[in-house]
Amino acid sequence: MSIPTLQINDRTAEMPKVVMTTTTTTTDEEDQQASSPASATRKSLHQNIFGKLRPLPFQYHWTVWYDKYTEGSNNSYDERLYVLHEDVADIATFYRVYNNYPWDKVRLRDTVHIFRKGVKPVWEDPENSRGGCWKFRVPKTNAQAFFHEIAILCMANEFQAVLEQEHDHVLGVSTSVRFNSNTISVWNKLGSNEKSIKALEKTIIDRLTPDLRPTAGSYSYKRHDANDGYQEAMRALSSPASTVGSETGTAGSCANIGSK
Repeated sequence: MSIPTLQINDRTAEMPKVVMTTTTTTTDEEDQQASSPASATRKSLHQNIFGKLRPLPFQYHWTVWYDKYTEGSNNSYDERLYVLHEDVADIATFYRVYNNYPWDKVRLRDTVHIFRKGVKPVWEDPENSRGGCWKFRVPKTNAQAFFHEIAILCMANEFQAVLEQEHDHVLGVSTSVRFNSNTISVWNKLGSNEKSIKALEKTIIDRLTPDLRPTAGSYSYKRHDANDGYQEAMRALSSPASTVGSETGTAGSCANIGSK
């Protein structure tokens, strides 16, 4: 089964424009929406982050992965996980990838991950094995905007900055398609550090555009080792003949555990 592939060219990436001048006639309703507090806050978020990133590359390099779900499959880890783009080193490269990816063609229960280069988006990776993730159930109407902001905040080190004192790390973000929502996850390295987990939650909520902030009960934190498939995934590391998987048929990914 094929996956949505990435087609990019060598032209300069088209990044969202923060300030735009246009002579197009708009309706009163459109003018009101454009000047809404949510719109202004989103522009402010982009201005703040783009201003920091334009002169310099990201502190960490990132890899974009595709995790293909096949119900009842015993496929090996390597057959389920694909690299879409190996090295996202700066904001221009990110938007060259993001703007050219067919997000609307991601299949039900498939997942796109953006992770630090060198870290695989599975529980059993040494960087992830003692960690966990915040998982957000986001309605489809907001899912792409939510993931876009979460990805930018992650790669711009906005999350990492609040975890430095706890010696914790944000390792990646994921978006997994469900029937009427997306499950969007933020992975951290230390699943037992309550201070860093709470600090990460607060930063996510505070930095998101107000109209994207999740409601109580729509998100939660879970350590990887609390998932049913965790021990199986870890045992597979010492058994080369075994297939790596979990109860959902994924390679130990928290993005695919939860709501259908």
